[in-house]
Amino acid sequence: MSVAFTLSTKLRIEALETILQRPTSTILEDAVQGLIAALPEGDRNLVESLAGRALESVRRSSQADKATGRVRACTTVSGKRFEYTGSLDAGIEVQFPSSRPLRITREGIYHIRREIEQRKGPVLMGAIFSPLMPNSIGEAIQRKYKLTPINLSYVVPLLRELGVVRAFKEGRSWYVAAEGGAVAAGMKVG
Repeated sequence: MSVAFTLSTKLRIEALETILQRPTSTILEDAVQGLIAALPEGDRNLVESLAGRALESVRRSSQADKATGRVRACTTVSGKRFEYTGSLDAGIEVQFPSSRPLRITREGIYHIRREIEQRKGPVLMGAIFSPLMPNSIGEAIQRKYKLTPINLSYVVPLLRELGVVRAFKEGRSWYVAAEGGAVAAGMKVG
């Protein structure tokens, strides 16, 4: 389900992303919780019951992943270690020690990969919230698909491990480029 926001709302959310250093999904989740708290008691109880069931299902799924050793580790392009579950084909969930996980859908991963693939040669990665780096992959995914540029910090290293992209630093900026014919093979969104 997609929600259309006014330009003013989009700018406020982007400002909150920058100030709080939290992805839009987390900010919106907090706003939804505030709206739920304002509902009449009967409606709130129903919503909380349904949400509780959904959370329990997600917890069971996460526990199964951890129990089977499916938590994996990788490093960002700058060398910071992170843990995640899932795969590039199914979507990933990046785990953080003191905050909620970051979920990146397979469609989001596909869009990131296509943006890299469509560029001729190296392009700025642009994995920062604000300001958006002009002509970067981060700017493109934010404007076209409403994906937060921080997703690049976790998707690019996984694509690099597959040999699909290369990432390198020039000065203070990180660049990413598709690796030959490797991009054409692989992920499908369906």
